[in-house]
Amino acid sequence: MTCQHCQTWVLDEDHRCRRCGRRVRSLPSRISPNTYPIAATATAPAYDFEPEPEPVGPPVLSKTGQQALFTAPATETRVIPFESLTTQTERESIRARAADLSRPAPLKAAKVEVRRPRARKNGSADQRRLEFLGQEEVLQAPQSSIICNAPVAPVALRVEAALLDTLYIALGCLFMAGLFKYVGGPFSLDKHTLPFLVLALLTVPLWYKLLWTCVNLDTPGTRAAGLRVVDFDGNPPSQLRRYQRFAGGLLSLTAACVGLIWSLVDEDSLTWHDYISNTFPTLASEPTPETEASLN
Repeated sequence: MTCQHCQTWVLDEDHRCRRCGRRVRSLPSRISPNTYPIAATATAPAYDFEPEPEPVGPPVLSKTGQQALFTAPATETRVIPFESLTTQTERESIRARAADLSRPAPLKAAKVEVRRPRARKNGSADQRRLEFLGQEEVLQAPQSSIICNAPVAPVALRVEAALLDTLYIALGCLFMAGLFKYVGGPFSLDKHTLPFLVLALLTVPLWYKLLWTCVNLDTPGTRAAGLRVVDFDGNPPSQLRRYQRFAGGLLSLTAACVGLIWSLVDEDSLTWHDYISNTFPTLASEPTPETEASLN
């Protein structure tokens, strides 16, 4: 509620005004604007609207039945007629010139017959055909990387050369062991010395192959089997190719001998170290009829 003296807002539970301190009388809820004070019930000024003059006569409708925007329709048309631009003489001159112009001949309409393409009995040579049962597929032989005409040594001769080299290595080891025993060296084969002895024996073939690689010559076993190592051009291999062949041989041997077994399935019967070094063993002399038969 509000105080009746100072028009201050007072809570409903307050009995006196907080501003003027006078007692507040409880009045019923206001039901009309007349109970509000004049300061709180200022009204807005009312606007005076002038009435619009009513049109005289019936409303003008357009051709479509819709009321026109303007009450008075336009009496004069704004379309300029074509006859007013030229005179009668000019119009006749224009018609005469148009009659003298030559018109193009009309296009002739004729029925054109198109021949249907005949089905070819034999396909094009460049077009591939599906191969069905009864037709053998022609396979081209894979191109070999060997340029020279020297034949690749058969697997039997290569195994023979490896066995001869192993025999030479074993004879050398036995000779050195016998010499060591002769001069009084003791042999104690126990669990402590046996691993070192096995490692020492495994290094002997490595040094044997590395020795002949450094001097750029074939091993005695290769020469004893009647073989020689050449490159893919048929020339003696260089020092670098010898080292590549030695490293490739170690790789073929340590990979569970897969590089050596590869020669059994290869088209040219080459091993991994043959492809790595671009070298291969071939016959040292001209092949005899027996050798040619074994190669074929």
